[in-house]
Amino acid sequence: MSLIVHKIGILDTIQHFGIRGQQSKGIRPGGVMDLFSASIANALVGNKLTEDVVEIHFPACEIIFKKSCMISLVGADFTAKLNEKYLPLNRPILIPDESKLRFIAPKSGRIVYLAVQGGLAGQGQLEKSQEIDFKKKQKLTTDFIHIFPWSADTTWRTDAPEIHVIQGREWERLKEESQRQFCCKPVKISNHSNRMGYRLQHKPFYTRTNEEIISSAVNFGTIQLLPNGHTIVLMADHQTTGGYPRIAHVISADLPKFAQKSPGDEVIFHLTDQETAEKEWQAQQKHIKQIQNISQLKLNESFEKNSHKL
Repeated sequence: MSLIVHKIGILDTIQHFGIRGQQSKGIRPGGVMDLFSASIANALVGNKLTEDVVEIHFPACEIIFKKSCMISLVGADFTAKLNEKYLPLNRPILIPDESKLRFIAPKSGRIVYLAVQGGLAGQGQLEKSQEIDFKKKQKLTTDFIHIFPWSADTTWRTDAPEIHVIQGREWERLKEESQRQFCCKPVKISNHSNRMGYRLQHKPFYTRTNEEIISSAVNFGTIQLLPNGHTIVLMADHQTTGGYPRIAHVISADLPKFAQKSPGDEVIFHLTDQETAEKEWQAQQKHIKQIQNISQLKLNESFEKNSHKL
């Protein structure tokens, strides 16, 4: 049982959910850019929330599924098409043998996640003609495309335009005028943005003093002030330490929303506190868990009703 990479995209990979606790050894966490969407993609097909997924950017890959399997697509809308049928986001979909998945045009968002029931055996950059095995035998099979009638609610706080941040260790180094500018004025995502960091375009920020700082630990979401007064938000493939001032950190619950921003998009940063950041994270995880529980219940009902084949 396997799928074939018929055509490669520019940045498409099989991604894990990050390596924790190894930064002191110089090993960066890595992992998915949008933890929220990737987790829901897994929940929809009955996987554990941290099963490896395919992280897809645009221009995107084309994939041929040699065997029938259940998939889900969550995150950006790239106008997914399976054979001649357009596929919706946020639903489990059972597909037949020899199906080709491709993406026609980007409509919204920056990254879409493909989850396959049972998981995939492999990690890293997708390569042309690469064959990737399924980890487990599929519970359901089909001779036609079957889109299940339920979908996940992925609108968790995404309608809010603000990206919430907490103050960083070097926040007070910013002059008051630059602090006000950081919190109130929109900034734009630069074209020079990737999995290591999203550079921001704005009027330069200025510090009260110019002394250098000792290289210190940084994380996914750390906002560094560069020597030219511009900023960069460190993303999933960030380095483990940095020597630039850490003026703020994007809260964990807003990182998925920020990760889906594309070059040219504007964001507004709003300061919040640690307690609020923790409550938002807990609420988001509760939302994901609810989707997982409901999805598993509905999948079990479908399996019992239809035995092994739809």
